[in-house]
Amino acid sequence: MKFWELVSAFRSETQNLKKVFGKDCWKKYKIQYENLEIILDNQDRKILDEEVPFQLVKEVCELSKLEFYLYYNDIPHRLTTWKQDTDKEFEVIDASDILIRFGGHFIEETLEKSISEVKPKEIGENIEVLQVFKLTNIGIIAFLRTENRQLCKNEKLTSLDEQRNWVICEEPFISVNSDTERIKKEHQIKQGIRLYKILPLNGSGKPKETELLKIDRK
Repeated sequence: MKFWELVSAFRSETQNLKKVFGKDCWKKYKIQYENLEIILDNQDRKILDEEVPFQLVKEVCELSKLEFYLYYNDIPHRLTTWKQDTDKEFEVIDASDILIRFGGHFIEETLEKSISEVKPKEIGENIEVLQVFKLTNIGIIAFLRTENRQLCKNEKLTSLDEQRNWVICEEPFISVNSDTERIKKEHQIKQGIRLYKILPLNGSGKPKETELLKIDRK
């Protein structure tokens, strides 16, 4: 996501931008944001078109209250800022979902145009890592997306370079707090997105969000 796309997408949530830019590790972007009017007046493309670190964008997205509607049965998928007057199935998604699944620039594009066309990453037989959490009482759980199958207990996963490995333990039961969360889960399953508990092997740690894994068939 480019710097101008980031500040444009979250111009209605400036406090979130200021909070994230205020961290020492993002000091460079705080200075740029404080001088935004000058940068825009000069049309400094080197700054405006600079790709912002994924982690910075993720931190802003996690604070955001923006909501979108993903019509995932359309080809390509249709992403909107409003609920369409149709009986087509949709998932309510947030800025973090868009960032991880499709790319951060679609946040800005959809807000600007009210609608955009998006496509999930083509993964074939691979597995896409969407989100990863390490919970004290459960271990590592991950939202993983597959195109053609459901992952099974004891299946082994490996990074594409085969240097890191994990094993599927189970699909953990995690209670949802509302009908909204339950419905979202149901729509995700229809898109091949499921929550799995995984066990890292050989000190592999957590898989990385947005990376692809493959089945270890050795």
